[in-house]
Amino acid sequence: MPQIGYLAGVFDLFHVGHLDVLERARAACGRLVVGVLTDEWAVDAWGARPFVPLVERVQIIEHLRAVDEVVVIDDAQVLTGALVFAADLDGILGVDDLSGVAVESLQELPVARVSRSTILRAAIDQRQSRSSVA
Repeated sequence: MPQIGYLAGVFDLFHVGHLDVLERARAACGRLVVGVLTDEWAVDAWGARPFVPLVERVQIIEHLRAVDEVVVIDDAQVLTGALVFAADLDGILGVDDLSGVAVESLQELPVARVSRSTILRAAIDQRQSRSSVA
């Protein structure tokens, strides 16, 4: 399975749902590259900075076994020639966010788990209520 996979998101308030999607993406490709969106992108999209600074979000993603490489991105760009993954989960780009990607290069991943932390869910829900992109 030599194909490179690509998944992009903010990955703020990292939780088990993010981990699950990253593991599903990695299982579907030979190498997984993850694009972590900048704080500035989040401000433009959400109207607020992420709770967790970019450098810390990158470090968290870099230390996951499912991830082979992390790149910092400042827009919803994709890796040319890669299988692009999308998920309907807070902080990860979904199909609607990736409208310029060819259908044959796009794979939507199912979301099986989300955080059960009431404090974390409240923070995520508050942010989502301010923006259509989470």
